[in-house]
Amino acid sequence: MTRRERKVVTVLFADLVGFTARAESLDPEDVEAILRPYHERLRTELEQRGGTVEKFVGDAVMAVFGAPVAHEDDPERAVRAALAIRDGIVDDGKLEVRIAVTTGEALVNVDARPSAGEAMVAGDVVNTASRLQSAAPTNGIIVGETTHRATQHVIDYREHDAVDAKGKAEPVPVWEVDQARARVGIELHAPSTPLVGRARERELLLGTFERVRSERAAQLFTIVGVPGIGKRRLVAEL
Repeated sequence: MTRRERKVVTVLFADLVGFTARAESLDPEDVEAILRPYHERLRTELEQRGGTVEKFVGDAVMAVFGAPVAHEDDPERAVRAALAIRDGIVDDGKLEVRIAVTTGEALVNVDARPSAGEAMVAGDVVNTASRLQSAAPTNGIIVGETTHRATQHVIDYREHDAVDAKGKAEPVPVWEVDQARARVGIELHAPSTPLVGRARERELLLGTFERVRSERAAQLFTIVGVPGIGKRRLVAEL
């Protein structure tokens, strides 16, 4: 029996610009010679950042962050992967690409084998990513509202017109990725909201820190919890 779970995932869609028309005049072996290194580059950039390539369809790729393995920063991982893909293609100068990243709830097939061509996620987030990708600027990256909200503290964005996406009753708000900020200092940026429900853990860490200072001896803490429970925030408080 197939196991399915509802999860919040981030979906990345990338597609080459004008490649379908270009491929019509090429020998199939020439097309394969272009796409093979392109696919390999994308797979490397995506998997290095924790993404899973669900499928390659010609020159298009769909990848998922947050399934089967979830991380607290999956939206950020996806946007940084998109930047790496875009920058690599721009530096190479032989191809052009459009990329979109969206975050939302999806139905995840836990037992899916993407390597065997089995679909892993289904839901509106997948369709939206596909629609937005076609609206991205050449060699540009656009993200949906939830992705933008989750990453605006580590990614710089430019304003972009809302996208009239097929099947959507209203235009979809999007932002264009400008650049990623350096990670140094980002995670220790003072939070703008008070920490709630972690007073005991906070006092335990602060008390241990004072003991380290007074006794000049090292102490080790391991903080374990499911993604999104607030591990990074607790460390920022410390």
